[in-house]
Amino acid sequence: MPFVAILGAGPLGGALTYALASRGRFDEIRLIDPEKTLAAGKALDILQSGPVDGYSTRVTGSASLDAAAGAWVVLLADPITPDPLKHIAELHRRSPGAILVTADTAHHLVMARAVATGAIPPDRLVGSAPTAAASAARALLALDCDTSPADIHVAIAARAEATGRCALDWATTTIEGDAAEARLRREERAREDARFAGLWPPGPLTLAAAAARVAEAAWFGSRRAWPAWWVTDGGAAPPVVQRLRFAPGGRVRAAGDTASIRAGSGR
Repeated sequence: MPFVAILGAGPLGGALTYALASRGRFDEIRLIDPEKTLAAGKALDILQSGPVDGYSTRVTGSASLDAAAGAWVVLLADPITPDPLKHIAELHRRSPGAILVTADTAHHLVMARAVATGAIPPDRLVGSAPTAAASAARALLALDCDTSPADIHVAIAARAEATGRCALDWATTTIEGDAAEARLRREERAREDARFAGLWPPGPLTLAAAAARVAEAAWFGSRRAWPAWWVTDGGAAPPVVQRLRFAPGGRVRAAGDTASIRAGSGR
């Protein structure tokens, strides 16, 4: 039975658990947090809201990382110790065939360290925060341009800084099918850049929604390309923002590439 394991039962972990449970694509979600009964209590609350919101996903809580053993997708949500690198290594050891999705913006440099130290192979690790950034940018541009977010395509680039802050890539962003650089004057784009920078980091609901979509894509497959952090150069440099597509069963490839990279056991 396919299940997802989520580590961290804080605001982000709780929002992520609810987002995945309410969408109902996975049979079971296991929320894990070593803080005594925190995960169990939050899982019970989300489970009990199922009849109200019309979903029947099984949601359980645990204080042990052993609950993640055999997961098909693993998500790292709220930081629960000063050293999340240890948890990445432990989660990968328990579920070596799973894609591990980091949901928080604080995981940017941890991803590079995890690959550089051998805690996890690069083809098992993606970060979903750029998808959250793209969603925030679409909402902002739609409001300012008086249009629907569905009519806006946002391209995201990573700034070369330790925070992992994302930026708008105006060269390939479009508004209602028009190039954003043609639609907006330079000073307007500069104003949007400043406002977008003020939105970083996205809130837990936005981060959770993005991580849930990437987690679903990672297992069920998606022809849509999702902006995500991707570790290259063996972790010697910070992750880059790459548009990733997924085939069912845990295969991921960069958009535009013809070769797929195995990122799961293909179960």
